[in-house]
This record gives sequence, C-alpha cells and structure tokens, in this order.
Amino acid sequence: MYCGNNKVALASQRQIARALMRLIEEKPYQDISISELCKTAGISRQTFYTLFTSRDNVVTFTLQEQYGYAPDREDDPCDSGLSHLCRGYSAYITSHREFLRMLVENHIEYLLYDSIHDALSACPCFLETMPDAQRQYAADFYAGGITGVVKRYALCGCHTSPEELSEILCGLFGGNCFS
Repeated sequence: MYCGNNKVALASQRQIARALMRLIEEKPYQDISISELCKTAGISRQTFYTLFTSRDNVVTFTLQEQYGYAPDREDDPCDSGLSHLCRGYSAYITSHREFLRMLVENHIEYLLYDSIHDALSACPCFLETMPDAQRQYAADFYAGGITGVVKRYALCGCHTSPEELSEILCGLFGGNCFS
C-alpha cells in the first residue's frame, strides 16, 4: 500500500476506497473484481497496483483512514487497565456498527483483527511493563477476542449497548465468564 505524502496519490487512494465501499453495498466483496473497482473509481489498473496490492489492502486502508481505533488516542492514553480498554473498544464497536457488520457479512473480519493487533502493538502504554514477546501474545489474544465479539455483535443484529459490550469484554478478558 502506498504510504507516501503525494496529494494526488492520496486522493486516488481515497477515491478507490470510496468506490469499493459503494460496490460492497451492491454486491458481495468476493464478487468485486479489481477491474470493476478500477472502473467504478475511474482509475487505471496500473494506478490501482501502484497504490494497493489487493482489495484487502483497500479495506485495510479504509480501516486505518476512517474506521481505525487505537487505545492511545483516548483522553488518558496511559490508562492501560482492562476496563479502560474494554470501554474504548465497546464504544468503537457500537459507533462503527455498519462498517463492522459489512466486514462480518463479507467474511473479511480478519482484516479488523490485523488492525486491532497493530494498534495494540503500536500503543506505547499497552502492557508496557510486559516483555515484548509476551506483549505480542497479549495483543494477539485481545485482537482475537475483540474480533470475535464484533462478529457475534454483528450476527446478533448490533443491538447490544456499549455498556453491555464492555461488561462482556471485561468478563471474557478477566476470566470471569466461566464462574
């Protein structure tokens, strides 16, 4: 994926991302070809492959640009407690329910997993006292758990409140779900 600062390239990336989101509203993700995406975006295949490597890469760009969430963006970035993390992700899930539902319906929620893992790994306050190797396992664990909750939330119609989701996440991550 292009990561430079050329304004024309960045505008083209956003144009491609918007085109993909429009197409996903019309048909399943797996039925969208790169040719169709390029035609809808009004760009050439060469331009597409200069900016992205795949459709998944476009979704990853969209997650980063529009729908990303990183715990260190919160008011108190170094409150790395479990309840803070669960509240933050619960608010994120409920505020982006339609986009997240689209990921689940198109079986591409694994891209959300990668986004969450990367955000947690990049957060300097996420389990900062833990050795890095263990911290990466923790980032995998939390990313998997949050992605699983997103999937269940979407499959159940996105009706759970942020407070209920936060309680669910805290219970699961705190090990209190089997008592």
